[in-house]
Amino acid sequence: DTTGKSMTFGRTLITSIALGKKLADITAPEEKVGIILPASVAGALSNVALTIRNRVAVNMNFSISSDAINVAVNKCNIKKVITSRKVMRHLPKLELSAELIYIEDIIKSITAFDKLNAVRHAIFSHARTIAGEKYPDSDDLATILFSSGSTGEQKGIMLSHHNIISNIESFLIIYHFKSDDKMCGILPFFHSFGYATTLWCPLVKGFTAFYHPNPLEGETIARIVREEQLTILLATPTFLMTYIRKASYDDFRTLRVAIAGAEKLRTHISDAFNDKFKIRPTEGYGATELSPVGAANIPANDHVTQLGNKDGSIGQPIPGVAMRITDLDSGEPLSVNGEGMLEVKGPNVMLGYLDNEELTRTVIHEGWYITGDIARIDEDGFVFIHDRISRFSKIAGEMVPHMLIEEIILKELDIPVHSIFVASAPDHKRGEQLIVIHTAEATTSSALRHVIHKSDIPHLWKPRRHNYLEIEKMPVTGSGKLNMRELSHIASDFVENHPTLLGKTITKIKDSF
Repeated sequence: DTTGKSMTFGRTLITSIALGKKLADITAPEEKVGIILPASVAGALSNVALTIRNRVAVNMNFSISSDAINVAVNKCNIKKVITSRKVMRHLPKLELSAELIYIEDIIKSITAFDKLNAVRHAIFSHARTIAGEKYPDSDDLATILFSSGSTGEQKGIMLSHHNIISNIESFLIIYHFKSDDKMCGILPFFHSFGYATTLWCPLVKGFTAFYHPNPLEGETIARIVREEQLTILLATPTFLMTYIRKASYDDFRTLRVAIAGAEKLRTHISDAFNDKFKIRPTEGYGATELSPVGAANIPANDHVTQLGNKDGSIGQPIPGVAMRITDLDSGEPLSVNGEGMLEVKGPNVMLGYLDNEELTRTVIHEGWYITGDIARIDEDGFVFIHDRISRFSKIAGEMVPHMLIEEIILKELDIPVHSIFVASAPDHKRGEQLIVIHTAEATTSSALRHVIHKSDIPHLWKPRRHNYLEIEKMPVTGSGKLNMRELSHIASDFVENHPTLLGKTITKIKDSF
């Protein structure tokens, strides 16, 4: 990692065994233990140490407020949280309702005898012996990951050992990573994409991962990839935009695979990345509830005749995973290219939501996970996402897709993808109304209004003249996605204070954002 720590697989195993023994002495089997550490050697070691001793690692999103973190702490009944003093110095306002354990103190307490014992176990012992009190079954709980809260209240998503291992194995079937590959590990471990693919995937397959805690530091990422000659980059489209601005072709010339996930990969981002670095990022699809990968495009290969990717799609379901489209009203499966609800079934579907069986039953029916995404599957089995069900507005009885309106703006104007967002707010006459939220980086409200006005979409789909709101900065979650929940609040506040509705000025609202 960028702190200078470097460990072989053997040393990682030995250290994890020794660290795990210390953690086992102060925690109970199957106890949930929090982790507040960034993507780093220390973060990886803590996760491995807890997992091999059959503790449930809960990586906490330290980019959110203390109150929000404590929701996760209390839901999991976490008594102890592993962190470091260096991390806590960067989080001076963080107050947790759990005991903090500093990893540097634990490592200092490991004696020469502890190290020798760990070496003995690493060489001679079976995993069952290392696990100690209880060796986990494949369907036992391995980790709990909390949703970012971008669209609602945080949910504790329970994933088993089988969920994670099966997902990694499926992922590795289509992405042929090799022992000499080197992954750029920039995704946080509290994000499912980072936890499965940048933490456990390199450990399971046996290739190098190089960690850095802040994926938005474009110049640093560029230097790391160049100096370490990294070959694999996993990121979100938001992060890719940063690298397009900050990195040069020579920085990324060793990359052979670039995968984008967590949010929709817009065509202009993919084109810009390919134009600059001569490698086209492939888009995958997933959700924390899917451990996390559900579908993926694969890079073009001159030696393979099978169609592996299609522009605008999220790819085909990964091996071992099935997808179908069902009617939004009847729930009946639809035929090829029918547009409806995307459902997923496979060994990667979560165990359920923590302490919320009712919510679990609403999203998992007969093994099928109901994603909440509106999609279609074409004749070649490629899946195309059109929108999230939560990102539709019902206006005068008609379903209006927010993403389609965003696409019109993005296609017409050369602006950053996260500089606009279409939200909905209550409307006492038509049920809901559309609000276009944007930053100055996009353009002016009048310019956006002009683009929508001249488009050929139905008049009902066009936001009203005064429903354009400029804010200073788009709110994002710790994983780099737009915070849609916060944006919805901004839209609702805007409407409540809109002069045409309540006769109030909107100056204070603009100033507050």
